Amino acid sequence: ALLLPAVQAARESARRMSCTNNMRQLGLSCHNFVDTRGFIPPSRIASGGFPPLNVPANAYQGWAVWLLPYLEQGNVVSAYNYQLHFGHATNRPAIVTQIKAFNCPTTPRKNRTQPQFTVNGFTVVDAASADYSVIRDVDAGLWAAFPNDVDALQADQVQGTNMGPHSRNTGSSIRIMRWASITDGLSNTILYCEDSGRPDEHVAQGRRTNTVATGSAWADEANEFGFQGCTPPNDTRPGKTAVNCTNDGEPYSFHPAGINVTLGDGSVRFISNNVPIRTFARLVTAQAGEQIEDF
Repeated sequence: ALLLPAVQAARESARRMSCTNNMRQLGLSCHNFVDTRGFIPPSRIASGGFPPLNVPANAYQGWAVWLLPYLEQGNVVSAYNYQLHFGHATNRPAIVTQIKAFNCPTTPRKNRTQPQFTVNGFTVVDAASADYSVIRDVDAGLWAAFPNDVDALQADQVQGTNMGPHSRNTGSSIRIMRWASITDGLSNTILYCEDSGRPDEHVAQGRRTNTVATGSAWADEANEFGFQGCTPPNDTRPGKTAVNCTNDGEPYSFHPAGINVTLGDGSVRFISNNVPIRTFARLVTAQAGEQIEDF
């Protein structure tokens, strides 16, 4: 009985280290993509396509598909057609593949898949989930609800100062980001974060609900999310709790006391549950010019 807590702590330490290694691989893969293509990969591709990557209109793609060639996933890449919607039947053998680098070993249920859903006319079945994600921006609703706790980014959204570091497509608007575009500094900007456990929805203290969290599939363009914060225990959004309040499109992990994030310089940092909402929001943005306190 006396040894059990120590054994459990040692096991979690090993799992957290494995998660850290996964997230470091994501960072290295992103850097390799930039070395090859000259810009940061998109967090999503939607209806307008993405001409710099020869992706036509309506071929929706998630962030993770662009890292596959740099994660020793050649067989998955060979089965995936980047010029087709991720939900196209041709891509099914690829998107149902469980990718070890996309899954945190601390997450309770392994080999999770997104329940069947229909998107853009395609029926997607058994798409493999990921425990890591991309935060596209600081949501305007967070600033509107708590203007004294989050920097005033709303007035500057047309310039994109509330946005994260990734390239992106929504409709006909294409945003190209390079390392030099991250004026807040690579070591002060989040590239990837944990959003573990989807599609099983979890809220504070790891409590599982009866709700399905959407966007869990690594190939799904809806895997990314906007940072809102929330208020435990009932996932009220927006809110002033930055991490581990809900995994339904918010930063979340099953590690005690915090989450892992990959920064733009490729390093992985563990961020405490107690991180101020202002500090985390500053880490999300890439071009807002804020000062980052120690985190």
